Amino acid sequence: MTMFKQGWKQSCRKVSVTSLMAAGVMSLTAPAVHAAVSDFSDFQSGRELSDSELGQQRGRFVDKGKLMFFGVQVTSEWRTSHGEHLIAQGNLVGDIRGSIPKVTFEPRITTFSSEELASSIRQGNGATVIDAGTGNARGVVQTIQAAGDFNTAANDLQIDVLDASAYQGGGSTNRDDLERRLPSGTRVSVSHGPQGMDVSLDVPGMGSAKQAIVPSQGLRQSIQLTSDLQQVRNLTRLQLYMGQRGANGDVPGMRSAVESVRQLRR
Repeated sequence: MTMFKQGWKQSCRKVSVTSLMAAGVMSLTAPAVHAAVSDFSDFQSGRELSDSELGQQRGRFVDKGKLMFFGVQVTSEWRTSHGEHLIAQGNLVGDIRGSIPKVTFEPRITTFSSEELASSIRQGNGATVIDAGTGNARGVVQTIQAAGDFNTAANDLQIDVLDASAYQGGGSTNRDDLERRLPSGTRVSVSHGPQGMDVSLDVPGMGSAKQAIVPSQGLRQSIQLTSDLQQVRNLTRLQLYMGQRGANGDVPGMRSAVESVRQLRR
């Protein structure tokens, strides 16, 4: 196994990143990956890990009692070749200082479209993309399937460990799921429930972009394109707000975990 993306932030006893994301469930401008050409430059400085090193790296964790708040933001953005601009976002915020966690959910949908865009002819290239295997995978699963030219697509996961003093609070109440259907036939939805949190963009003739945090399975990000000149990005951002001691890494357990991650940069 080769590890890559050396710029891991501090993440590090008893609450794993994927477990936290699943437990909370019960404009974007950043470099994108061109879907037509794979870039393997990140692997050039990688190395194969021994079994003992892999054993140490499984399950990022934070010290028990030091995690005070967490936030999960799932955002999908799409700029179509016909001029539509679609943004779907789900925000999950948790306060776990007490014996009973307080979790709130807020969905947001922003769309730019018009009747003129709806009346324009939308034709894909006739290609079909099929995802036949990733449903069996667990953890962080990211897929891009592009059957077209000059598309730009990216699946990103960002994890931040922050000082609890920087927490600005979340919503006071949960809000209902959102779904919007545009005159063009495009469907945008944000939902949450016992089966997870889901963000979905479905554009007829052009493809789809989806993200889901599924309990006991993890994070799934997928982009399927059957047209040209599409710009799509999926981003999931996990923020962990630690108490002062945990944020400074004063606890030996956290300090040891951070040091173990640093070894991957050699």
